[in-house]
Amino acid sequence: MEYNREKLERRYHTREMWNDYDKAGLIGDKVKHVMDYIPDGVESIIDIGCGNGIITNELAKRYRVCGVDISAEALKQVQSETIQASADSIPVEDHSWDMVFSSEMLEHLPDDVLKGTIHEITRIARKYVFITVPNRELLAARWLRCPKCGDVFHIYGHLHSFAPDDINRRLGSEFKLIRQGVHGPIARDYHPLLLMIKQKVAGQWKDPEGLVLCPSCGNTDFPKQKGNIVSRGCNAMNRLMGKKKPFWLFLLYERKG
Repeated sequence: MEYNREKLERRYHTREMWNDYDKAGLIGDKVKHVMDYIPDGVESIIDIGCGNGIITNELAKRYRVCGVDISAEALKQVQSETIQASADSIPVEDHSWDMVFSSEMLEHLPDDVLKGTIHEITRIARKYVFITVPNRELLAARWLRCPKCGDVFHIYGHLHSFAPDDINRRLGSEFKLIRQGVHGPIARDYHPLLLMIKQKVAGQWKDPEGLVLCPSCGNTDFPKQKGNIVSRGCNAMNRLMGKKKPFWLFLLYERKG
């Protein structure tokens, strides 16, 4: 599924999204793990894709921190130094921050922006790169169909699924992985065959959660779907067949040499 970059980014400029962000209250638990991963000796952190600063503001209590985000609305809630910029073009010097931190951002980026963002991450980091992304996410399990235009898209705007090797390869030979782990709420994947039946036969897609904006037509009206015998059967079978795993993948890298 290919979407216009401007349309993909629209939801990130809305006040409603950032006021309703982390409705489930999961980020507080994530912050504890983030703090545990930060190596001794780190004094400065640039948080790329910081959003409304839920994590950034906690980091700023211990470190010199700069939050970077494309959304001016999001940055209004950040309590540290900020830069409004796209993640693939950040106006800071090479090797100017001890650690580059990126939490749940890379999965949102179109291929060209992702490539440029990885370049910026490796350019800016003086010593460490710390990345968190969803853990081997099955993207199709969170696809939603727009009732207005019929297009299918990921409810959170995710375009990529990552395993450690994917990030290792993208960062290249300048950095070595020094720590990795999985954390967060235990999520059950949907078995791919059952998911296909649920979506294609039962016509059942992911239900909306919070503010949802169709990246194709801009629709924000997504009524909750009613289940049917096929979708309920798929859900019951998936409770036996779907594999469970922690939702977040944490990867900490150190510059070589």
